[in-house]
Amino acid sequence: MEPNRIAIVGSLVSDLVVWLDHLPRKDESQVVARWERHLGGKGFNQAVTARRCGGMVTMIGRAGDDDLADGFLAKLDAEHIDAHVGRDAEAGTGMAMPMILPSGDNSIVLLPRANMALRPEHVDEVADVIRDANVLMLQLEVPLDTSIRAATIAKEVGTMVIFNPAPARTDIDDLLALSDWVIPNEIEAAAIAGLPVNDVDSAWVAGARILDKGVRRGVIVTLGAEGCAVVTPEERWHQPAFAVDPVDPTGAGDAFCGAFAVALTHSARSAVRFGAAAGALAVTRVGAEPSLPFGGAVRQLERQ
Repeated sequence: MEPNRIAIVGSLVSDLVVWLDHLPRKDESQVVARWERHLGGKGFNQAVTARRCGGMVTMIGRAGDDDLADGFLAKLDAEHIDAHVGRDAEAGTGMAMPMILPSGDNSIVLLPRANMALRPEHVDEVADVIRDANVLMLQLEVPLDTSIRAATIAKEVGTMVIFNPAPARTDIDDLLALSDWVIPNEIEAAAIAGLPVNDVDSAWVAGARILDKGVRRGVIVTLGAEGCAVVTPEERWHQPAFAVDPVDPTGAGDAFCGAFAVALTHSARSAVRFGAAAGALAVTRVGAEPSLPFGGAVRQLERQ
């Protein structure tokens, strides 16, 4: 079967990962003993995962005219990902600081920079890439109107749209209505649906509300160690998480999305399971890009 051709309009963000004893309180300065720098950004992470899992991937984004951008372009080339990444002389490459607690939970501070300079006209310049793809992947680390333009191009020709509504925001109904699959985590699902999400049952309820906003094929609410809850127009089901030893959750949701997009050449259930295995593997290593799994490892975990 021919691999999925996947176009990703999204972010490139250089991550400075720090390990904290606790989240700093008001007026507190905390000295950290460990930090690492990695390539990241939700668009980049999903592109790398999709490529490593066997997809034919094109990354569409914007970075600065700086050394950080050079690193991204070199890595995209090394991963055999076709890159349409503009260089912005005024805005630098995006940066973020994931903060990891002893429990393994994390919080992230994001400085989008050049990612927010990706405009609809930049998408128009590569519209044929979207038209030629089987799948378009979108997130919310670039301007909303840019993602809406990309989704509109996709829907004109029947390219499937997978939308990961992260970071959480609520003014996205127009993009939801252009999406085939929506993949939020519990925080994002709660924000969109307007109700708390803390277990599988509440995730199903939230997923149904999101589906009613015009999503065509389904909503997958990722729940970390609880797996994910799936709602489609025909059915709902729960995909349990795979048992692993967690080290760093950064990039796990992106790994799920990228792997899911590749596996949609098969059934939705098998794609969800493949995505869940990829997400599980991503938490077993530190950093975003270094933890993004290859297809062979994902399939091996699936068989266990």
